[in-house]
Amino acid sequence: MTIRMDDVHFTYPGGVKVLNGVSVTIQPGEKVALVGQNGSGKTTLARHLNGLLRPATGSVWIGDWQTKDHSPAQMARRVAYVFQNPDEQLFHQRVWDEVAFGPQNLGYSPGEVHIQVEQALDLMGLGGTSNFNPRDLGYSGRKRVTLASALAMQTPVIVFDEPTAGLDSKEQEQFSKVISLLHRQGKTVIVISHDMDFLIENIDRLVLIVSGKIVLDASVQQFFEQDQMLKASGLIAPQIIRLSRQMGHSHPSTSVEQFLDTQLKQSI
Repeated sequence: MTIRMDDVHFTYPGGVKVLNGVSVTIQPGEKVALVGQNGSGKTTLARHLNGLLRPATGSVWIGDWQTKDHSPAQMARRVAYVFQNPDEQLFHQRVWDEVAFGPQNLGYSPGEVHIQVEQALDLMGLGGTSNFNPRDLGYSGRKRVTLASALAMQTPVIVFDEPTAGLDSKEQEQFSKVISLLHRQGKTVIVISHDMDFLIENIDRLVLIVSGKIVLDASVQQFFEQDQMLKASGLIAPQIIRLSRQMGHSHPSTSVEQFLDTQLKQSI
């Protein structure tokens, strides 16, 4: 379902204005990243998508639902949200119960819940941990439990806030496969992240937010061609982009394959 934000403004209690007229449309099945410095408004924007926050002015639509007309519990049927800090999200004593909580509350049958939970645990490499207390796991384990909790809900839209923070290279590779699977299933994936190397390999579109405004919304290729804007925004380009520039490529490569192809053509 289409996501649409129209001229959204938001101010926290105390007068701190965080969103200044945000308008953006995300089509079903897109893989989109929200990027920018800390405090730019990325998480605030994302929390408008499931009704955790409501715009002071403007509107947020998820399909044919306007978020102001629905509770966060109702919005959870359409948008699953994974917090940056897993400890803000965990509250059950067993991993299995934690992952099952979402689909149970969405009204899935016991059989469906069982299948969805087991699949999500397997996708996140958590098989065999069903009876563990999530808080007995390490940070990355707790992180993967919250990721599995969102996957088990089977919502059409999933928002991941800094999903790779605390994950090692193997766990990040595992999560990359999950994003690919969600994309094949036609789900919309929205990622908030500072990890440019991860984003360039897994995301198709990047939205740069500066001081509560969208200043750049482009495909991966087009985005990383805006060198001066990225520097001014404090973003460090992915390694493959930096290497492309060092090698004198006229257009930065966004993948190893593209880099090697360009390098071969230059050497002929």
